[in-house]
Amino acid sequence: MKSFKKYFLKKSMKLIGSVALLLGGIVMTPTSLISGHQPKCPDEFLK
Repeated sequence: MKSFKKYFLKKSMKLIGSVALLLGGIVMTPTSLISGHQPKCPDEFLK
């Protein structure tokens, strides 16, 4: 029973880690695109 619990914990941790990395990548891509476009027209963002 203990070994199954350890195995399940390892699997769930791996899954959570991969999901977190995936979400991080999805979140980082649009923000980097926005920050890349910002210097070109900062007046539009201030209005």
